Amino acid sequence: MGSLSRGCNSVQHGLPLSTPLLDVVQTIRSSLSNLPPTVVYIALGVLLIGLHASLELGSQAQALTYDVIGASAVVAALLGASRNRPDRLLPWILIAAGQGSFVAGDLMWNYFEAIGEEPFPSFADVLYLGGYPFIALGLFLLIRRRLGDGDRGGVLDAAILTTGVAVLSWTFLMRPLVADTELDLLSMAISLAYPIGDLILLGVAMGLLTTPGARTASFAMLGASLASLVVADIVYALQTLEGTYVSGSPLDTLYLAAYVLFGASALHPSMRRLTDPHPVSVTWLGPIRLACLAAAMLTGPALLAMGPEAGTGLAVVALGTGLLSLLVLARLVGLVGLLARDVAQRRVLEAQLSFQAFHDPLTGLTNRRKFMEATATALAERAAPGTVAALFLDLDDFKTINDTLGHGAGDEALVVVSNRLRSALRGSDLAARLGGDEFGVLLREIPGEAHAVEVAERLLAALNEPLLIADVSVEAGASIGIAIDSPTMKSVDDLLGDADIAMYRAKAQGKGRFHVFRESDPDARSARDQTWVERGPTVRRRDAVRVAEPRLEPSAG
Repeated sequence: MGSLSRGCNSVQHGLPLSTPLLDVVQTIRSSLSNLPPTVVYIALGVLLIGLHASLELGSQAQALTYDVIGASAVVAALLGASRNRPDRLLPWILIAAGQGSFVAGDLMWNYFEAIGEEPFPSFADVLYLGGYPFIALGLFLLIRRRLGDGDRGGVLDAAILTTGVAVLSWTFLMRPLVADTELDLLSMAISLAYPIGDLILLGVAMGLLTTPGARTASFAMLGASLASLVVADIVYALQTLEGTYVSGSPLDTLYLAAYVLFGASALHPSMRRLTDPHPVSVTWLGPIRLACLAAAMLTGPALLAMGPEAGTGLAVVALGTGLLSLLVLARLVGLVGLLARDVAQRRVLEAQLSFQAFHDPLTGLTNRRKFMEATATALAERAAPGTVAALFLDLDDFKTINDTLGHGAGDEALVVVSNRLRSALRGSDLAARLGGDEFGVLLREIPGEAHAVEVAERLLAALNEPLLIADVSVEAGASIGIAIDSPTMKSVDDLLGDADIAMYRAKAQGKGRFHVFRESDPDARSARDQTWVERGPTVRRRDAVRVAEPRLEPSAG
């Protein structure tokens, strides 16, 4: 430490650095500071696990390394919870408490080994078993929070899979313990508590895996930690029954991996999203889940058919039961498939009905109802006045197309005009057919009036191009009224009414042009009224767009 300080002082005083070791240390320190805490912790954990494996089996140094790794997981979990601040802190505290109980059990067992005793049962078993309820409760709270009000089908799937594993656990782990006449009642209870605790952990872990929610990096590491712990416990129980377990053996690597993965899952920032409820979409039985369910259903019949006490009659019953289970599962899969198709058809129909309710059947543009709603929303959500504009388009002399070429040609012209409107607008702009030969355009989040004028010029240029209708070139122009929202504008009718008045003004000026509504226009009302009289109600329906009476009083001029 002293040489390192002297090296640092040399750098501070501008002296040449003669030790390359300091450069290496500084490089490593700089690299580690730039790495995420999760990566640093996993790297250090892997190094310690490798160190543990290289030490002498059963040595105090190996036991100390084991305890350091376990304690680091608890510290990492608490630091991660404090650093990332999830909405639900209690589940992580409970799981950390369970891991801490395991570490305390390890320390107690190391003490017994140090004094040359290996009592069973002992207080170490109490500490080991005490960790299971904390972890199970923490995982249960995670599952309940992630589910929200969603589908509970995943919980049933987890129960089915856990039941299948429970049958195996009873056959290979619990039953031999119950049959062991040398065990007293307390020893048997403690011995059975371990596989039962594993089954509880497996059940909640399966629930975490099969229920909906975000599949984050933290989720993956937590799941891997639980899987490593359960597998290690099962192997440990089997080795204990056979009398082959050795303290410090490679099996301990699974326990240490469970510690490191848990600590890393808590340190990762995505742990904040692990408790967030997520909406449940309809998900059917996939091939992997279906295979797992089938395997779980066949666990009992398979053990009966292949067990040491299986006879011909019992094997036939087991095979028949297994076949019936598979047939029932196949029938359920068929029903689920029919339901899935029905739901898919219903969604398609709902999408079609929704489209028809808000779109014009001829042109596919938004209809008047949806246009009014979108305009109201734009006005309510505008960032500032002057950022929303409405354009009112009326085709010039469209009646001539209908009279000379027929209504079919008129419909074709409306479709061509609609396509040109779409191509001339931004993705955020909205074009609508309001009725007959009238169209509306909603401009949202515009920088000002100049943008609306630019759009109107672009639309006029597009519509002034001749239309090829029924092999006939037809001239189809339009008159456009522009209205910009103002600070005093309170309703959709205000904006669209101003655009309508401006459109009348454009027609009065000679058609094929646009006009911007101004409150200072002295003849805005008279221009609208005069155009209305000239066209008459049979040419333009008054209810095509609902407008309010203008707020402006007739000018004296």
